[in-house]
Amino acid sequence: MLKIITPTEFRKLDGALSQFSKKEAAILTLFMYCGLRVGEVCRLRFRDLTQENSVYVEVHIPGSISKTGIGRPVPIPPIARFLLNEYVREIVPPNASPIPLAFLFPGTGGLDHMSVHGVEQLVARICLRILHKHVMPHTLRHTYATMVLKYSNIREVQILLGHKKLSSTEVYTHPTIQDLSKSVNKTFS
Repeated sequence: MLKIITPTEFRKLDGALSQFSKKEAAILTLFMYCGLRVGEVCRLRFRDLTQENSVYVEVHIPGSISKTGIGRPVPIPPIARFLLNEYVREIVPPNASPIPLAFLFPGTGGLDHMSVHGVEQLVARICLRILHKHVMPHTLRHTYATMVLKYSNIREVQILLGHKKLSSTEVYTHPTIQDLSKSVNKTFS
């Protein structure tokens, strides 16, 4: 069964992002508002971010870090840009440019980038504190896909998630009778 958090839980988690470090908030933002995979977040480099007017507006997932080997652009919604930009301002000295090959989330203990396990623990710890339940990064990815699908089509969601097969994206579709009725009524009215 597909695990997602409810819209109420999503809003609660979003509302709590300011309670955490800029790094933690930026990591959560990439799951909640971009639907990235945990391995992708860990291996993002500065060169994978696109800027417009000094604001990061898009993440480009290179095929080399994507689970499916498919590169893709993922827009960063305005609501998430602030947190990502705040984090970058914190780690890049003023009047300096980030090193393109540097990892966005450097690791500790000799690691070049944060580990998957470390990011999973971070997300689980924060969600346990805020939502009082165990949530993994992939749950936030599922939630993102389910939310985006309400306002787009399955092909767009497939591209955003980097799925090779449409059948992988279909798991996010669970229309209710109200959804079906709305579609039919919209078509014939």
